[in-house]
Amino acid sequence: MFWKIVGVLLLGWAGWDLYHGYTYLFEIVYRDENPALYWSAVSAWLLIGISCFFSWRSKSE
Repeated sequence: MFWKIVGVLLLGWAGWDLYHGYTYLFEIVYRDENPALYWSAVSAWLLIGISCFFSWRSKSE
């Protein structure tokens, strides 16, 4: 359950970044100023967020 919440938060973060055109890393990265870094970061948030829904199930579930 914890990882699904993390996944939703990361997907929300990526959605926010896509809508507004900037993301936060160590500093603000704007899509227009540094597109390679911007798309790398947003892709990472998307991939990590999606992977949270496909994590291994523990034996307690």
